[in-house]
Amino acid sequence: MNTTVNSVPLIAGDFYLEHYHKICSELNGTYLKEVYQRMAQNFEWVTPIDELAQDYNTYQAFIISDNKYSVVWVDQGFSKMTGYASHEIVGRKPNTVLHGSQTQASEREFFRSQLQTGQPFTTHITNHRKNGEAYVCEVKIIPLYNASQQLTHYIALEREVA
Repeated sequence: MNTTVNSVPLIAGDFYLEHYHKICSELNGTYLKEVYQRMAQNFEWVTPIDELAQDYNTYQAFIISDNKYSVVWVDQGFSKMTGYASHEIVGRKPNTVLHGSQTQASEREFFRSQLQTGQPFTTHITNHRKNGEAYVCEVKIIPLYNASQQLTHYIALEREVA
């Protein structure tokens, strides 16, 4: 009896998985746009995501928080980068979870001062993964306003730089 007739070499499965992950990665930008558009409609945000973050596909994590800085949504990239599942961060302030012993006071102060301007900004900050490991993160913050020009939410785009 020949048992190899219906078998697939292991390498074929590896190529399939590699292709699948590539497709998922390419669709991530489309998925994020859909999430943003759905939330933009609910909260009446007035600026399209493309105008706010033209380079958002170059970031690893996408976070939305309310105007009091509590997280309302994170993507899988956030979980992959930090080790925190979405249910562990939603409803919490990122600084209470991600800042740790190696986060410098000057980094925190600069971040807070930039938030007060109500304008988009990009900075670097030392964050900590769930396992305690420190890493330097580039963070791009985009304040979101409704049609009445009220600040309702923030988008944070993040990528590890060191």
